[in-house]
This record gives sequence, C-alpha cells and structure tokens, in this order.
Amino acid sequence: HPEALTSTMKRRRIVRDNFEAAIVAVMIALFVRTFLFEAFKIPTPSMERSLMVGDHIIVDKFGFGPPLSFEGGLVPIREIGRGDIVIFRFEREPEKDYVKRVIGLPGDVVKVEQKRVFVNDQVLEESYVQHIDETIIPERDYLPPVKVPSGHYFVMGDNRDNSADSRGWGFVPREQIAGRALFV
Repeated sequence: HPEALTSTMKRRRIVRDNFEAAIVAVMIALFVRTFLFEAFKIPTPSMERSLMVGDHIIVDKFGFGPPLSFEGGLVPIREIGRGDIVIFRFEREPEKDYVKRVIGLPGDVVKVEQKRVFVNDQVLEESYVQHIDETIIPERDYLPPVKVPSGHYFVMGDNRDNSADSRGWGFVPREQIAGRALFV
C-alpha cells in the first residue's frame, strides 16, 4: 500500500518538524533568559514607592551584566551608574535575588546623617526615597563615611526605613550584579 506508507511518512515528518521547532524555541528562550533579559518578581518592600511587592520587572542582563574579559570586549555595553536599579545575588544568601538602587560607585565616599545620604560630601537628591518612620534610629539613619572599594557598589532600598542594604551588610561586588531593571 504505497498510499499508507506515504501517509505514515508524512505523519512522521510532521512530528519530527514540530519536535525540532520546539527544541529550537526552547534553546532560544534559554539563551534570551540567560544572556539578555529575565523577569524577576519583587520579593520585599525594600523598594516600595518605586517597586511594590509582587511587581514583575524585566531585567537587562546584557547591557551591563558581568563583564566578559577578552580583548576589545563586547560586554558591558553600559557601565553601572548612580541611581540604577540593579538585581544581584549576595554571597550571604546566594539563592535569593536582591533588588536595590545604586548609591555609591567605586571610589565614592558615602555617609548617612539623619536619613540624608551624602556622596562625596554632597547631599544626594533622591525623589524616589520613602521614609515611613519619623524616628531617628542610629543603626539605620546614620552611617559614618565609607569609601566604596574598586569593583564594588554601595546599594540601598528606596524604602529606607524598611530595607536591608549596604548600610548593614556592606558593598556589592561587581561580579554579583546580574543586570539592571528596565521596566515593570
């Protein structure tokens, strides 16, 4: 029965073509998620007012993801800047994604006095900051001047009264920063 054989071959070809298309789609999706963009969910209120708990953000992992070291390098395309919202995994809890705003760049001197942030002796204008508690708590609202080491960043949550950040656990190494938030 030549007609039956042809019909069976057609079905096999369709199954094979669909399987190959699915494999290619999965490979493209994994590539995009690993190297270009990824969605993250905001887990804590530390960025409230800017980002709410449960918001999903798209993160640019390519623009200034971990630098690749080869001559004439391609990445990073853009350096991390003050005010960027970055996503990173901190060595204290490597299974958890952190989302914070970059306040201090390598070489900057950062200090906090009565909830006001100073970078290189200049008050940092921060329209995005939220203070809920008017009480001044020394451990939270004061930080003596600290110099950000080379290859590290000083990060803080926008909800300053409810944020675990560089004031408590120090600087974030460059290689731990996965990317920057593009949009909610």
